[in-house]
Amino acid sequence: MHLRLRAIGLTFVVTAASACAANPTPNRKPSSTANDIGADAIGCLDTLHASDTVETIVKMTAASQDPKTALPPDFESFLAQGFRARFKAPSKLRLSVIIGNEPCDSLGSRCAGGILNIGAVAYVTAHSNGSLVVTDVVDETLTEDFADSIRSALGAMAKNRDVPWLERADSIPLVLKFAPDDQADTVPEGRYVFKAKIPRYDLPFTYAMMPSTGIVPKYPSRAAIAGIEDSVVLAFTVRANGSIAPQSMDFVSGNYREFVLSAADALNDSRYHPARLGDCAVATRIRQRFVFKSPH
Repeated sequence: MHLRLRAIGLTFVVTAASACAANPTPNRKPSSTANDIGADAIGCLDTLHASDTVETIVKMTAASQDPKTALPPDFESFLAQGFRARFKAPSKLRLSVIIGNEPCDSLGSRCAGGILNIGAVAYVTAHSNGSLVVTDVVDETLTEDFADSIRSALGAMAKNRDVPWLERADSIPLVLKFAPDDQADTVPEGRYVFKAKIPRYDLPFTYAMMPSTGIVPKYPSRAAIAGIEDSVVLAFTVRANGSIAPQSMDFVSGNYREFVLSAADALNDSRYHPARLGDCAVATRIRQRFVFKSPH
């Protein structure tokens, strides 16, 4: 199981109460990530014809993991420039994860079309001496080459002490998000990473759905004794066979480590109804909320 927990206070406390184009050409051979999305799904997705391609800018945004900590002025822009200087995009990116394309229904579960997606999240700590410690890179869209390129660029930044000056802080834990923005004209130059062309499909798209039996994480015994309750939100990618890709799992919100681990374990053992694009089962990314209420 692969899950980031660093944003949580990990002690159990008793208190009240996630410069190249993507290349989706048909008749591609399955890559080394075939087991992540299912060989049958790769073949099915290749039979679909994209209605067009969307030119998008893959951008980087940086924020403190602590919402109360503000970054120094222009820090994000300088950090992105340093990253871009070290980043080398793969010559081809084999995309497999589909997200809904507007218009969608009121619940956002069914959309008129779908679009391939690329994205990752990196957790790092920036230090005032210019160094960088990389904690984790979450591969949201199962694009292993892209995630590896991010790791390599961050590693080069760490080695060369490319982090901008932090002013008053000795160190700041950061979350770096990499995601496409099809409004290229609105992306500040400082956040620009690379340009890509991503296929869009005018086929009905339905997001993955929880199994009819639901997912019921175990209520941790220590929490039950203490009468603690919590609400946990995890983000993850559901593969085309309905299983959860462990390298994609990411913590979004929650207060107690035991609840988060319990929810993650339940997801790891579950099988969703996969997303569908037309007649094809496809991988997609979703968020799930788990509510833990005291059994007493």
